Amino acid sequence: MRIYKFLFVSCVLSFFALCLLHYFPLRPLWLDENLVFLNIKGSDPAQISGALGNNQAFPRAYLIIINILARRFDYHLLSLRLLPLVSMLLAFFVWAKIYKTGLMGNWQVLLAVFSFASSYYMSYYAAELKPYSMDVLVMGIFCLYLIYQKQLTDKKPSRIFVLTTLILPSTLLFSYSSFFIFWVVIYNFLFLAKKNRQALSLLAGYTFICLLLIISIFYFDLKYTLGNRNIFSYWESYFLCTDSFYCFIKTFWEGLRRLSVCWFGNNKLFVRAASPLIPVFIFSLFGYGIKSLRKNKFMLWEIDALGLAIFLVLFVFGAMKKYPFTGERITLFFAPFVFFFIIKGCSFLKTNKPLYRGLNIFYIVFLAACTFNSFLSYFKLYSR
Repeated sequence: MRIYKFLFVSCVLSFFALCLLHYFPLRPLWLDENLVFLNIKGSDPAQISGALGNNQAFPRAYLIIINILARRFDYHLLSLRLLPLVSMLLAFFVWAKIYKTGLMGNWQVLLAVFSFASSYYMSYYAAELKPYSMDVLVMGIFCLYLIYQKQLTDKKPSRIFVLTTLILPSTLLFSYSSFFIFWVVIYNFLFLAKKNRQALSLLAGYTFICLLLIISIFYFDLKYTLGNRNIFSYWESYFLCTDSFYCFIKTFWEGLRRLSVCWFGNNKLFVRAASPLIPVFIFSLFGYGIKSLRKNKFMLWEIDALGLAIFLVLFVFGAMKKYPFTGERITLFFAPFVFFFIIKGCSFLKTNKPLYRGLNIFYIVFLAACTFNSFLSYFKLYSR
């Protein structure tokens, strides 16, 4: 247990060190960050609530809060990137809690946390004026809520649970990723309402608040974002192609490959090195996801089923060309699911000890290399 605690704290310190190493050197705003900044510099909330210039998409409420905070510090770089940093650091602990509820044994949890901590893109987008770290946090908050939703509504819901349920829709204002999962709360409540009549009032309240917020978000944000052809043309190659069967299979496989292995490093070497993990991820995603659905009579309580549900929603939106099936950074919120499914897939091989040990050794060495690469990349970036 002492070794586990030591290694867990080491993961925490390593991840925090990477995030802060990228945050404090005051790297100038790069292209997309600068385009976002141009939308908020000198602007008031009313001006931000509407069409953004420079073909940018950003949840308006989140952007307004960043603007209010940054204006107090004369738009200093640290103030502009502070909320994304805090979001990712909080997301780390939220997902660590999720892994503890969904994985068997401390060592599996430790390996999942190590995966999160060693991911180059997790630390990189912790220090960017972009909404991706908030996406990771919001997705984690929803998953944590849903994991406890059943046990908290089998009896009379506590005041904290009721309050949490009614506050939860506010995440729609801060992250587009919430649109991929907010409906699951309603879906589960429909089942719970049959056994617990008090769940029905919670369902009504939650749904009503969601509808009000979605209408507001559409009016102040989505009608401009969804109508921006330049944004969608940029992501065109990340949608699923439906022109022919061959085109569909090609884009689907490429998207699946990116979703599986693009999170670990910042160059093709790491993508290629992670390729053996692709079948592990795919087997675990569908195998454990379907098993969880069957066990829980198609209710989405467990991370296994939630991960599969989010993947299918991404697939549908990608086929409809409404959201990239995998846009790498724009689908960063799915990365923690990937880490989870890889660990679960590896654990399935326990009956074949040589393969199980070999795969685990490979994965641990690979994660250590990813961590070293992240430190080295930041040192090179800021030592010029």
